[in-house]
Amino acid sequence: MARPRERGPWFWRGAIGVMMFSVIGLFSVAAFNSAPALDEESACRMDRKDPAHTIILIDQSDPFSENDLAWVDELIDNEARTLPRFGRLSVILPNSATPFDPTTLYTQCSPGSVEDANPILQNPRMIEDTWREQFYLPLTNTVGETLNTTSQPSSPLFEALYAVGDRADFQSNRQNRRLVIVSDLMQHSDGFSFYRAGADLAAYSDASLSQQVPQMDGVNVVARIVPRQQYDLPIGEVKAFWRAYFDKTGASFGSTN
Repeated sequence: MARPRERGPWFWRGAIGVMMFSVIGLFSVAAFNSAPALDEESACRMDRKDPAHTIILIDQSDPFSENDLAWVDELIDNEARTLPRFGRLSVILPNSATPFDPTTLYTQCSPGSVEDANPILQNPRMIEDTWREQFYLPLTNTVGETLNTTSQPSSPLFEALYAVGDRADFQSNRQNRRLVIVSDLMQHSDGFSFYRAGADLAAYSDASLSQQVPQMDGVNVVARIVPRQQYDLPIGEVKAFWRAYFDKTGASFGSTN
């Protein structure tokens, strides 16, 4: 009976090399997936390197119907789910009392959804539970309660947008900035009102408010126009006005309906 061949030194060296490479690889993956230092209140990165920031501006000058509330909830769900891990989501409301100081209803960073989870190092069920309990439910509960109980007597959209452009966490040095506007897009404040002057670019240019245009270079702006039984102005004129307005800001504007 033939004696089994003894494994030579090259075999053992190779085996040791494979083992070391595997260990180093596992440590590297773990280090790559480890969380950076986070702010306790917002769960956002302390180094301020947000991989994305989505701001949802909800204009509720008129009460929302049940249908409105349903699609707003769906919109928020979609925006929350598409954020990457540590991406920031903020919800703000125009403020009639202090137009240049809109209300920040919610701002928080996503802990990452199941789609972001590493199945080797992370438990998908725990990731989903953390995302839902610490990020998603506080968001939907806060927004839902506010939209059911709050309305504004005016729509200072220009003023709110100027404040958005002035936010420290929404400057051009931040990545993947997105602004979602939920509104009938009818600007109405003491500074300028579509109800008085129409969606008229010439009239707007004569108003002092036109000198306060936010800088939004590189921002992706979309508008979800709240349906009304009757609009005071042709909706085509309103859309054209806002497209020209956002061209001035440097943003990319598109209407979702």
